[in-house]
Amino acid sequence: MRVTIEDIAKKAGLSAASVSRILNNTGRFSEATAKKVRAIADELGYYKNRSASDLASHTQTTLGVINYPAETDSNFHVIRGITEQARQSDVDVLIMIAERDDQTAIRKVVEDLIERRVFSILFLSVHPDQAIIDLIKRAGIYPQEVASAYALDLSYVSSNDYQMGQLATRTLIDKGYSRIGFVGADPEKDIVGTQRFAGYQAALKAAGITYRPEWLFVGDGKYSYQSGLDAVPYYTDNADVDSVFATSDDGALGIINGLIDRDGAFTHQWGIISTDGSQICEQTRPKISSVTQDFNLIGRMAVDEAVRAITDLPKEKRQIDVPFRLELRETTPAK
Repeated sequence: MRVTIEDIAKKAGLSAASVSRILNNTGRFSEATAKKVRAIADELGYYKNRSASDLASHTQTTLGVINYPAETDSNFHVIRGITEQARQSDVDVLIMIAERDDQTAIRKVVEDLIERRVFSILFLSVHPDQAIIDLIKRAGIYPQEVASAYALDLSYVSSNDYQMGQLATRTLIDKGYSRIGFVGADPEKDIVGTQRFAGYQAALKAAGITYRPEWLFVGDGKYSYQSGLDAVPYYTDNADVDSVFATSDDGALGIINGLIDRDGAFTHQWGIISTDGSQICEQTRPKISSVTQDFNLIGRMAVDEAVRAITDLPKEKRQIDVPFRLELRETTPAK
């Protein structure tokens, strides 16, 4: 059974109110009595019920995060930024899991977080429908999308995926490539994929290059290593590409290894550029050129926005685009 303040009070020979003042460091009490009470609390294994304390004091100190089991490790770096900033802001973080677009599962997790009296819910590349967003707002909780922009009435903190797709594709074009594949994301089903694909197409059009449908390889649509690996035999049989825009670092690594499997070595058969810019880009040989996101900063800024909303709840959707950068390495030599 959970140890209560009443259990400590009984053993200390004090009132529950006196023990509560000591453990919450409020009111007046002697240091000797406080030392005795804290020793008893440690002996009995007492831990403060944070949720009950928040309820009693009408404060909310827990931030809810809904993550999904992604194929890449980018969300891990966002979560690190979230937890680091939450610690500095003196708030707790409760992380729960839901499938990316499963509205039934997302709603169940949201209802659980509402019951736990979180002050904000961050959707880490999880996409709730408008009914769920409205439910959260009616509960007086601030909802926010993190690491992807959203078309619905939901504030977000993210890199601009359209601009990243545009920059990645334009970089390949500037290096002399003109038959550019797009790998790993589904432009019809995935919000991030839709925006990166639109940027890719815009860059092609601006350069006077006519897009060809066979240049698109969705694979499993999950930005995975396997999609990159499978793209090589697909392009070999169906499309004469000279370069590839991989929508994740994992996908780019899959393409490199797929070319090695096909040809026995990587000899810069295709120019390759990825998005994200994780450690993978520096660890592979050759090193992968990337449009690099600052995932830690995305997580930190999301927490800042959520904490600010406690006292200054935005009346309109807030759209915060976090800067990204181009890092040229070894997979984009001039053609």
